[in-house]
Amino acid sequence: MSNQNLTARVVKPHQLTQQEISLWDELSLTQAHLASPFFSAHYAQAVESSGVNAKVCVLYSGDSIRGFFPFQFGNTLSSMLKSAVPVGGSMSDYFGLAASKDFRITSDELLRLAKINHFNFSHLDESQLFYGLAGERPRTGLRIRFDATAENRTDLDWVSNKYLKDTQRRERQLERDIGPIKFEYDAQQKRTEKLLHLIEQKRTQYNRTKVSDALSYSWKSALLKILLDTNFASCHGTLSHMTAGDKWVGSHFGIMGNGVLQYWFPVYNPDLTKYAPGRLLLHSICKATHGNGVHVIDRGEGDTPSKREVTNEDHQFYRGAWYNKSISTQLARGLQSLQWRLGM
Repeated sequence: MSNQNLTARVVKPHQLTQQEISLWDELSLTQAHLASPFFSAHYAQAVESSGVNAKVCVLYSGDSIRGFFPFQFGNTLSSMLKSAVPVGGSMSDYFGLAASKDFRITSDELLRLAKINHFNFSHLDESQLFYGLAGERPRTGLRIRFDATAENRTDLDWVSNKYLKDTQRRERQLERDIGPIKFEYDAQQKRTEKLLHLIEQKRTQYNRTKVSDALSYSWKSALLKILLDTNFASCHGTLSHMTAGDKWVGSHFGIMGNGVLQYWFPVYNPDLTKYAPGRLLLHSICKATHGNGVHVIDRGEGDTPSKREVTNEDHQFYRGAWYNKSISTQLARGLQSLQWRLGM
């Protein structure tokens, strides 16, 4: 079922009114499927502040606001062709509409109202299909959901005893060989310095492992710096830091909203591989969640045995493309095909 009487206005995120931001925040708070900080108005504003040509389509039925759809244009040509991608592009682990569950719209209507000809995407969560949106080629995403009634989280009761004992053994070995472990869940001291160190180490990891550098564009590193200082209920930066003695073990930068922590940019000391620093870091974050208002750690798209060891919930992400029949769409699709062939 579609909404034949919908209208829209398309604005930059910073042009949203305070009433619109408040309504969007209310959706993030009250609609469980929108709890991820990637659905937040403040995430869209941070993306724009990083230098990206970001937009928000505000959807109306009469005088009532029904939803928000953020997106961006990757470059000048994409803007001219009206060929868009999710706000945050490849940095975003979720994308879609922020609207109440009873809202319905088709992808064709959404393109028309947002004044977009072509929209290429991944990370469309399965909950978005209820709106009437469509995707294909589903991939699994994994989450860690905690019992909100538990008094503490020192024991992760869904994790195997073998895993827990091995983790504890590695912790003891690290302390014996290197020094006492110090873990800060959301480090407040020298935050900028620690984030810059994380970015440097993450880019070194990408180079060492021959993986495409997710932080190669300046706006992406700028986005992390902006989010570090973003502090709203629906979106705020969280920087965790672990050392043993005077040696750095690992760090994680993520964003949290309404109790959901996105496990986003973890990085570990490669010289400490035998101690499984990534496992120790995640284990420490899991134990710290109870006192820090986290009820879900979302590990994003990807299903691996190592992720499965500490996961108790899965869901599906979809990818695909929505487009109309304009000449601009044909040009945009041709350009995209050329970029894929050239590995751009």
